[in-house]
Amino acid sequence: ENHMDVALDLEQRAILASDVSWLEYRAEFRRHMIKGGFLKHRWRSIFEADMIFTLIGHKWLQGEILTVKQIATYFEDFTSDVTITRHIDDMVASGTLVRRPDSKDRRRLLLVPTQRLFEIGRIFLEARKEIARKHGFNYDPSRASPE
Repeated sequence: ENHMDVALDLEQRAILASDVSWLEYRAEFRRHMIKGGFLKHRWRSIFEADMIFTLIGHKWLQGEILTVKQIATYFEDFTSDVTITRHIDDMVASGTLVRRPDSKDRRRLLLVPTQRLFEIGRIFLEARKEIARKHGFNYDPSRASPE
């Protein structure tokens, strides 16, 4: 066998194995998302879709509802506003987001997550926690940094 001699300690190997497991899970989750009609276009970047789902859900839980323009500012260095809008169109069509006019400024459309988005998010996060646990990660609230 001709393997490169790469010095990785056990923690580095665990992190790498976790990343590979995560990629395998993401590929399976993507197939599930396409089959379920959540992503209409399999060629669109799953990374962008994941980040949009995560960003909207996280901000909503903090009490902030985002607009398409606000989301686009997070992605401006590597994708276009048109691409972001297409992802959001897919999400609205799949019932995970609703566009709602802002009561203070009718020209602004707020992106409101639906219960369906949070159900998918819960499944997604449970699988992610399970992968982390399999690779030795244990959450210890006493060691978590206070917010």
